[in-house]
Amino acid sequence: MKELERLNRILDMVIRCDQALFRTRDEEELTKQVLEILQMVGVTARITQNEPSDITGYRTSLRFPLEVEGELLGYFEVFTEDHLSEIEKRVLENLAGDIAYRIAALRYRKALEVSEERCRAIFENAPIALMEEDFSSIKRFLDRIGSEGITDVERYLDEHREEVLECLNNILIIDVNNACIKLYNAKSKTDLLGPLSKIIGRESIEIGRDLILSLYEKGIEFEKENINYTLDGKPIVVYIRTFVLPGYEDTLEKVIVSIFDLTREKRLENELRKTLEETVEAVSKLVGLRDPYTEGHQLRVAKLACEIGKRLGLKEKQLKDLRIAGLLHDIGKLLIPGDILNKPGRLSDYEFALVKIHPKTGYEILKEIEAFSDIANIVFQHHERLDGSGYPNGLKDGEIILPARIIAVADVVEAMLSHRPYRPTLSLKDVINELEKGKGILYDPDVVSICEKILEEGFSF
Repeated sequence: MKELERLNRILDMVIRCDQALFRTRDEEELTKQVLEILQMVGVTARITQNEPSDITGYRTSLRFPLEVEGELLGYFEVFTEDHLSEIEKRVLENLAGDIAYRIAALRYRKALEVSEERCRAIFENAPIALMEEDFSSIKRFLDRIGSEGITDVERYLDEHREEVLECLNNILIIDVNNACIKLYNAKSKTDLLGPLSKIIGRESIEIGRDLILSLYEKGIEFEKENINYTLDGKPIVVYIRTFVLPGYEDTLEKVIVSIFDLTREKRLENELRKTLEETVEAVSKLVGLRDPYTEGHQLRVAKLACEIGKRLGLKEKQLKDLRIAGLLHDIGKLLIPGDILNKPGRLSDYEFALVKIHPKTGYEILKEIEAFSDIANIVFQHHERLDGSGYPNGLKDGEIILPARIIAVADVVEAMLSHRPYRPTLSLKDVINELEKGKGILYDPDVVSICEKILEEGFSF
C-alpha cells in the first residue's frame, strides 16, 4: 500500500503541475501554484534567479537549471526529508524543464502584447514552438452557419463532423519559428507551410470541434491537448494555446499558436498509470482469492460497468475511475472472515451484518489515497438503492452518484449470471426479468435500459 501511495503521489504531482503550467497566465502565479503543489506532496522547492537558497536540515536536495535554448532563466531547487527514487528525480527534472519553457512562454507572450513589430522580432528565436496560422476558414464557417440561423452550434458540429474536419484542414500554416521546425522534424520552414492537415490526423476532428465551439462562444483564445504528427509520421502529444495578433480579431487571418511538447511527460504519466492499474488488478485478484466463488467477479463487473458508462456518454477520466471502482468495489471484503465469504448456505443475520460493512470498509481504505477520492465514494455507494433499501447509509435516488448506480447494476447482473454455491447460473431471461422488477425502484432506469440492451446484443464477460 505504501508503494501504491508513493506512485499515486508522483502521478498526482505530475497531473496537478501540468494543469498549473498550462492554465496560469502570469509568471508569479505560476511559481506560486507549482511550489504549493510540491508542498502538498512533502517537497519544499524554490525558484531562484542566481544564488542558491540557504536551506539546511533536509535529507535530499536537488538543483536544476531553468535553461531554454542556452538562456539561463534561474534555478529550480528541491528539498525533501525523504529519499527520492530515480523515477521521482526524473519527474522533478522534467518538471524543471517544463517550468523553464513555460516561464519563457509567459515572458514571450508579454512581449507580444507590446506590438506586432516586437512579435516579429522575437518570433524566430522564441524557445517554444510557434506557428502563425490563418484561421479565416473557421471565421467563414461561423459566419455561414450564423447566416443560416443555426443557434445550437454544438449540435450542428456533432451532426456535421466532415464539415468540421474540412474546416480544420483548411487552416493554413503561414509561418513557423526555429523551435517549431525542430519539433516537427522539418528540414526547413517551407516544409511546414501550407495546410494544417500535414501535421494533424483525422482524430483531430475533436479538437476542430472544440476550437470552433470555443471561438463561437468564448472569443479568440483557445487551449487544448492534442495529438500531432511530425513530418516523418511520428505522433507527438502537444498542448496548444492560440491568440490572435492585434488588428486581426475580426478576420482571424493571423493567429499565433504556441505548442508545448508533452510527449515525454505523457509517456511517464502512462507508465505510472499502468503501474497503478497493475497494482489495482493485483489487489482485485487478492479479494477474489479469498472468495473462490467470486474470483474474477470484480474484473467482470468492471468490464460491464465500463460498457454501460460508454453508452451513457461518460468521459475518459470518468470511465477510468469507473473501471478502477469496478475492480475494487469489494476490496472491503478483505476484512470479512473467509468462512463467511465461502459459506454455501444462507447467512445468519449476524453474518450478513458483517458483509454489509464491506462498502464502508472499502471506502475507508481507498479514501486515504488522494487519487482515489472519487473512486472511494463509488465503492461506498455501490450497494445503495433508489428506494433507500440499500446499505450502508440507506441513500435514496438523487443522493446516489451515477457511477455507483452503474456499478450497482453491473454487480447484480454479474452475480446472477455466475454460479453460486447456493444456486445455479440464472438465464438471461431471468436476469432481465429481475432488472425489470427493480427498474426505477432499486436501480437507475436509464442504467437498466442500457444494460438490458447490451445483454440482448450478446455481451460476454
